[in-house]
Amino acid sequence: MIKKLFITTMLLCFFHVGFSQNTPEQMAKKITTKMVRALSLDEVQKAEVYAVQLDRFTQAAEIRQNHEAEPQIKKAKLKKVYNKLYEKMKAIIGKEKMQKWSAYKQNNNKN
Repeated sequence: MIKKLFITTMLLCFFHVGFSQNTPEQMAKKITTKMVRALSLDEVQKAEVYAVQLDRFTQAAEIRQNHEAEPQIKKAKLKKVYNKLYEKMKAIIGKEKMQKWSAYKQNNNKN
C-alpha cells in the first residue's frame, strides 16, 4: 500500500513539472505584455513584437533541443538568434525605446 502511494505521489510530481513548463507562445505573450506596459506600445507594435518574440522562442527551443549535447554550437546559435532579435526589435520600436527597455530589464532584475 505504501509503495502504491509513493509511486502515485512521484507520478503526480513528474506530471506537474511537465505541465508547468512554458511554451514559446506563453513566453512570447508574457514578454510582449511586459513590453507593452513598460514602453506604451500601440496595437500594431504589440502584434509585431509578439510575432518576433514567438519566432525567437521557437527558434531557441529548436536549437536547445537539436544541440543539447553540443554546448558550444548551441551557445553560438542562440547568440545569433539574440542578435537578430535585437535588430528586429529596434526596427519595430526604435532605438530610444530599446534603450528604455534595457533600462527597465536592468531595474527589474535587481528586485
